[in-house]
Amino acid sequence: MNSAAKLIIGIIILLIGLYWYAAPLFGHNGLQNIIGHSTFDSFKVVFAGLFGLLLIFLGAIVAWIEYEDIKWERKEKKEKPAEDEEKPAKKKK
Repeated sequence: MNSAAKLIIGIIILLIGLYWYAAPLFGHNGLQNIIGHSTFDSFKVVFAGLFGLLLIFLGAIVAWIEYEDIKWERKEKKEKPAEDEEKPAKKKK
């Protein structure tokens, strides 16, 4: 499947997802009748349940990236003086 087809499928899925939550705003309550409660209420419950987990993962990823950055900077500082010693000093004319 080429990229254009995947793009079209992605846009269609995006629009279906938006309609899932926006349908009651347009007066289409078919989904609400099938499920038995508002899809937006379901979204709020799931969001409230997953928000803390999202913060945990986001915080862990940020901390891990910064830890790796600190390690990289320390490694560069250790290598830089060694490189300076290897280079001969330039003589002034």
